[in-house]
Amino acid sequence: MKPILQIALDLTDLFKAIEIATSIVKNFGCSNIWIEAGTPLLKSWGKLVVKSLKELTNCFIVADTKTMDTGGLEAEIFYKAGADAVTVLGVSDNETILDALSKAREYGRRVIVDLINHPAPYERAIELNNMNIDIILYHIGVDVQRKRGLTAIDLIQELKSIRDKVSCKLAVAGGIKHGDARKLVDIGVDIIIVGGAIVKSDNPVESTRKFLEEILY
Repeated sequence: MKPILQIALDLTDLFKAIEIATSIVKNFGCSNIWIEAGTPLLKSWGKLVVKSLKELTNCFIVADTKTMDTGGLEAEIFYKAGADAVTVLGVSDNETILDALSKAREYGRRVIVDLINHPAPYERAIELNNMNIDIILYHIGVDVQRKRGLTAIDLIQELKSIRDKVSCKLAVAGGIKHGDARKLVDIGVDIIIVGGAIVKSDNPVESTRKFLEEILY
């Protein structure tokens, strides 16, 4: 598959999120774009945002649930609402991850396991790959970006080491800017997740265009 640009709507304003998502999809379609209902949006609006994004864009929708327990239960809630994938934290128990994965198989959907704040992401990625996880997400959180000035691209060597060891799809998030995405695609990253560089830009459509050109050409 060609690289995917996943647009993280890490907002609390539902109407702004929908406006951004629909304008982007109107211009570029869904072939290489996934739409993420970010965690702040989910906590503000719940299932409604997933249902709305699915109905209005018909794109692949990721619900960034960051599930830590009751994996199957939380996954089913959002699969029923229209999500194509949910996220489960890599620091959660294997039982939680496998419970979510079982529900994903039942619904024909996917599970993304997020390595945010995991003390040993390389080792955990190998374990997750052996569990036949759909997608592993290498993720530097917003607070770490702000306090430490660290982004995903700064850890590209560790990311490359993970890519060399896992066969499942690999996603990356964390302060990705224009100029970073191509470097990540070149080491084999499948899904580039961009939030602020698109949704907080003066022109989200034009910013999306630049990222798509970067990862696809």
